[in-house]
Amino acid sequence: MNKQKIQKIAEKLLAFLKTNRTYVIAGGTSAVVVALAVLIGLMVGRNMQTASSNASVNPQTGAETAQTAGETLVVPLEENGHPEVNALIDAYYRAAAEGDVDTLRSLTQGMNEDQLIYLQKRSAYIEAYQNLICYTKSGREDNSYVVYVSYDVKFVDVETTVPGVSPHLVRMGDDGSYYIYEGEVDEETDAYLQEISSQDDVVDLYNEVQVRYDEAVAENEELGNFLSQMSDELTVEVGEALAESTQEETQTQQEADVPKTTAYGKVRAIDVVNVRASDSEQAERIGRVQIGDELTLIENRANGWSKVEYEGQEAFIKSEFLEAVETQEEQVQEPESQQEGGSAPATDLPDSGTIMVGDTVNIRESADENADRLAVCYAGSKLQILSHQANGWTKVSYEGMTGYVRTDVLKVQE
Repeated sequence: MNKQKIQKIAEKLLAFLKTNRTYVIAGGTSAVVVALAVLIGLMVGRNMQTASSNASVNPQTGAETAQTAGETLVVPLEENGHPEVNALIDAYYRAAAEGDVDTLRSLTQGMNEDQLIYLQKRSAYIEAYQNLICYTKSGREDNSYVVYVSYDVKFVDVETTVPGVSPHLVRMGDDGSYYIYEGEVDEETDAYLQEISSQDDVVDLYNEVQVRYDEAVAENEELGNFLSQMSDELTVEVGEALAESTQEETQTQQEADVPKTTAYGKVRAIDVVNVRASDSEQAERIGRVQIGDELTLIENRANGWSKVEYEGQEAFIKSEFLEAVETQEEQVQEPESQQEGGSAPATDLPDSGTIMVGDTVNIRESADENADRLAVCYAGSKLQILSHQANGWTKVSYEGMTGYVRTDVLKVQE
């Protein structure tokens, strides 16, 4: 696999990481970034300028220490200099290889569910991380470290190991134990991380790993093909899982929006619908309600059914055919439809034009959940709204393709 092909893989993975970061020390296009998506140790964008800050000395230890982003010090990398940090990193990478999300949660702060989905999917390809070495620099805060972890990845059914290196921000908690921080940082900390990551010893470390990676791929053509195929498969798998997760969250929110007994007490039928003896479409039909009929709500169930009082007995109706009976003070003026066919779009969606999506969504060939998927549009990507359909779907254009996205899951990134 040639370097152009490798670079294309890295660019694809970097685009994913910009919206689903598993802590990347980055600063726009001038970032020091490792291709963490498959941890192949591929270095991307090594064009950060070297820091030119003055150094100072800690009066207690005699060592150079780091203070603010404007006073960053050129501190040599320490190799395996902190046993507690080494133990944390070892446990993290062992859990990452096993896809153990519970352990990953316990060792990190700021990691969201999307990141955990990504790590879990990636673990299916990884047998183990070997030869871990922790290179550390002092963090901006007290009792914190920037850790550059080098390792060799043993992939499943692949004999040749692949070198890699990944940066992590490690902090101390209130209980005195260390954790890996995966969330956002303030501007000063971000600037500090960029600056120390551009220092010569860190760049040399990345260059060394890059050379070993190039040698491994050059010596084993099958390895290059495997990494390329894995990249494509992992992108699809993660995209599908994220889209499914988004749909489940939307469904959960929709279920939460159905009136509960304690909130409303009364519901109204919005369509002619059967009343059944239990919460199943195969259950005995014991009656039928008309549009506008009001019932007492007993329980709203997560499976999409509502238990109601019907003619003196308990019965069940699909929740989607019910609405809350609000008091006059609770009523909210619904906006007039701006869609084709009279169905209003989500409140944050324009009628047309290009938007940046806030959640990962599937784009399908037609306005149907069972239609073929044309593409996966990740959070942070742009698509063009062509029109809103009356059946709850939005017609869009994405990467030259015309398709459909469920309107209820399409959100604009703020």
